[in-house]
Amino acid sequence: MTYKKRIFVLLTLLILFTVNTVSYADSNSGKKTLIIYENEKSFAYNENKVNHLKQLLYVFNKDVSKVSVNDYKKGYMEKFDYVFVINIRNDIKNTNFLKDLTNFKNKIYWIEDQIESFLNYSNKYSITYNSKNNNITKLNYKNKELAANGVNSYNIINPSSSTNVISSMTDGYNTYPFILNEKNLYYISKWDLQNSYIFDDTLNDFYERKKTEKSEIFVRIEDVHPFRDTKKLREIADYLYKENVPFMIALIPTYVDSKTGKINTLDYNTDFVETIKYMQKKGGSVILHGYTHQIGHKEVSGEGYEFWDIKNDRPVKEDMYTYVKNRFLSGLRLCVENGIYPLAFEAPHYAMNIDGYKEAKKYFSTYVGQYQNNNDNFATSTFPYTIKNSDTFETFIPENLGFIDDKNMFAVDEIKEKFEKLQMVRGYRGGFFYHPYLDIKYLKESIKYLKDNNVNFLDLKSKENYVKIDDISIESKDGKINYTYDKSKSVSNNKQELEFKNNMKSINNTVIIFVSTILVLFLIIFIIFRIMNKRKFTRR
Repeated sequence: MTYKKRIFVLLTLLILFTVNTVSYADSNSGKKTLIIYENEKSFAYNENKVNHLKQLLYVFNKDVSKVSVNDYKKGYMEKFDYVFVINIRNDIKNTNFLKDLTNFKNKIYWIEDQIESFLNYSNKYSITYNSKNNNITKLNYKNKELAANGVNSYNIINPSSSTNVISSMTDGYNTYPFILNEKNLYYISKWDLQNSYIFDDTLNDFYERKKTEKSEIFVRIEDVHPFRDTKKLREIADYLYKENVPFMIALIPTYVDSKTGKINTLDYNTDFVETIKYMQKKGGSVILHGYTHQIGHKEVSGEGYEFWDIKNDRPVKEDMYTYVKNRFLSGLRLCVENGIYPLAFEAPHYAMNIDGYKEAKKYFSTYVGQYQNNNDNFATSTFPYTIKNSDTFETFIPENLGFIDDKNMFAVDEIKEKFEKLQMVRGYRGGFFYHPYLDIKYLKESIKYLKDNNVNFLDLKSKENYVKIDDISIESKDGKINYTYDKSKSVSNNKQELEFKNNMKSINNTVIIFVSTILVLFLIIFIIFRIMNKRKFTRR
């Protein structure tokens, strides 16, 4: 082969590779979406649906913005490729918005109420608004059926001959469009975050997504702290390893005794440390589940909250920058110097305001769990997709199948039911969690069901994750973990100081009890002598 022919062949291969790569790339990676709303929260609900939608749309875009319908300025829509309209309660008075939306040539997705304001203004579509129906019982999508939330009120739209009914709904007597499409307009009658998978899947078509990720499910062992039964932890690891199921370990590195205030770090329990390292070798990937999983000394570690004041239902008062970093650094240093390598973060009870998420993003590439969608009150929601490169997360892996609860005899059945719904979504991602103090039979039943449904189990350490904070660096890729840290800053160097503090606390408590006892005895003796002297005086 001549030199010129070799060059020609190489150039041809390069072009074919480039075309192939582009064809599988996300065609919307450079697209921009605008969300237009009147109220961020739905009436009578704490959840912020606008924030939830914003995070969800990062699955399909790299740029998502939002603006109030009342603040909308003429021509602003022209900067965007897609428009979503949501949470409009009142008649729309902003004619600049209505005119721009009528002239918008790209795709529109209208969610729920006040579609009649737009349809009455624009003559572009042949569909018409009819009324509301409070008796919808079932939703139908791609030959699958979902029970509807009987509390919700659904909008009834009259379709035309040119309307594509994507999903339907019924009240037992009549069938109506639930999701429809006409020209460039998509419409959903009601969007319930707890029953959202039909809407979530239609986004694949709305954005003309040609390729989806491989569907995967994770298994997470929850609330693992230094006082958990290590035999049970090893039994769980052995079972999952035998079944070839990778898993996550939600680790709480420090347990605070709520009665004495004593701080118990994982390095005080050698058997526990060795057990976590054993679990890592058996396919476990550690995620940092807070530092103590509690606030103050009154809450119990593993049960309390850490990044949210649940008593007053508000963010913690501490400065989030300092608070988050200090707790991350303390937990990670304990882990790394004991051969434990967290790859992601999970907030206790998923409770953390958006500022906290953004602070966590500086140090952890990956967050696992549910999403607290507002700063005003504790309300979480979840997704059927992994979200990447959003304004709040680098990578968000959703928990959406629930958890095994020994107090709920239908807990495993509920996991199965949720998985059936999740399968409606192309390229789904999700998982469930299990507490290690429960009977392992519940875990085995769940795993068997998922394996019978040919589930791909998510192996966190096979993904690209990183943790970077001060001198600590942890990275994973293709099942390998690399790490660095400054040994001179080791917690073990301060261990004697911590032991001294704990010992002094114990001594102080002992002294207080002793002094209190002496005072009580002295008071009793004093009272007795007073009574005796009084009796002597009376006899005289």
